[in-house]
Amino acid sequence: MSRSSKLFIGILSFLPIVLLIVMFFMILRLFPTFIEWSNKGDSYEPAPQEVFSLFGPMFIIGFGMAILSLGLLIFFIMHLIRNKMMDSTERIIWILVFLFAGIVGYPIYWYMRVWKDNI
Repeated sequence: MSRSSKLFIGILSFLPIVLLIVMFFMILRLFPTFIEWSNKGDSYEPAPQEVFSLFGPMFIIGFGMAILSLGLLIFFIMHLIRNKMMDSTERIIWILVFLFAGIVGYPIYWYMRVWKDNI
């Protein structure tokens, strides 16, 4: 794998974490709007366009993050299968890391097994 391909995969490995942080700040940004809506009284219902304008970008980022995470999971599992330098125990451990640690495991695997290895 070329160095530029490794860098591209590395950027993609860190991107779900960055998107998660962006979503967190987007959620924090919504609290003043929720407080404003609650101050208008119990009978106030925001218009659907107003609600969609707040939650639409978060849904788009969340959907992109889900697709990217699934693609990275498939790529890294295929990389595990093709890597002949790992024994079966280590492969099972990495698969468990991917399944239980999720997006945190991708950059770790990328650094330890894609960036450092000369496959």
